[in-house]
Amino acid sequence: MITIICSECSRAPFGATASGLFRCDNCGSEITSRDLVLDPGEVWAVDSAGTLGYLPAA
Repeated sequence: MITIICSECSRAPFGATASGLFRCDNCGSEITSRDLVLDPGEVWAVDSAGTLGYLPAA
């Protein structure tokens, strides 16, 4: 999995929240899965620590 880093601060990954949003661990910026722009064949994923990332196309 490739971790998605916040575009607002460029310092930290997004973590899953109980509300279903993803929050930057550094600046607190929030996004939804609909905000993600992935290439064809890529899928977003959350690891066991709750970090947002994506899986590259096979």
